[in-house]
Amino acid sequence: MTPKKTDHDPAYVALKIGEDNRRYTRDLLTENENLRYLVAALRQERKELLEKVHLTGPLLDELEKLREEQARHRRDQEHVQREIAEIETRNRRFSEGYVEVEKRNNDLMNLYVASYRLHGTVDRTEVIGTIQEIVANLVGCEESGIFEVAPEGDELRLVASVGIDAAAFDRVRIGEGPIGKAALEGETFVAEGAREGTAGPQSLTACIPLKLNGRVTGAIALFRLLPQKPSLESVDHEMFDLLATHAATALYCTSLHAAHEARVGRPC
Repeated sequence: MTPKKTDHDPAYVALKIGEDNRRYTRDLLTENENLRYLVAALRQERKELLEKVHLTGPLLDELEKLREEQARHRRDQEHVQREIAEIETRNRRFSEGYVEVEKRNNDLMNLYVASYRLHGTVDRTEVIGTIQEIVANLVGCEESGIFEVAPEGDELRLVASVGIDAAAFDRVRIGEGPIGKAALEGETFVAEGAREGTAGPQSLTACIPLKLNGRVTGAIALFRLLPQKPSLESVDHEMFDLLATHAATALYCTSLHAAHEARVGRPC
């Protein structure tokens, strides 16, 4: 009977050690083979990555160029938009200026036409009608009165009126009320915004003294303005200056013409 081997048997121990060494060697060889396969795979992957980098490099460069070009286009677009905004602002200013120039030309034309019409006749009725048309159409007031200084020089006498109680303003003493004070001082009276209320001194909008050679010969009183005209404008004041001299001259010429016609014995 063969004796049983134990861990204390030298031959058995040597056998076990040999088997363990062989198994360990096999494991190392297997692991080494796996590592060689892994290294080969990594090398192949590295090669493929290098090829991809080589292929994508120009594309990345082109992409960077496109990004730079896009940024440049964006800057150019912003610059163009700023220029367009500046041009639109200038165009708006030019348009506003053009409208203002057109309005100014129209105002000057109205002043010229008014002056021409005042001196286009020596008929008293036509001159008075022209003054009333100027006040109504160019100033925007259909409630007015035209006065002349009485021969005695102490009062104004109403010679024509539109839209007011003529009896209430038939005679106005010079120096009394806004109309009389304007005639006394020879300065245009303007009450800004006074277009509401009934016809009377309280609703007087303006009073223009008519002057000839520095002497007051009459006055034009303007009461309520038209509803569509909220207040007087700069051109209205220019019209007042025109009426102050040209209306006075036109009315004076009608008086001279009437006196001349009376002297020669013909109806005026």
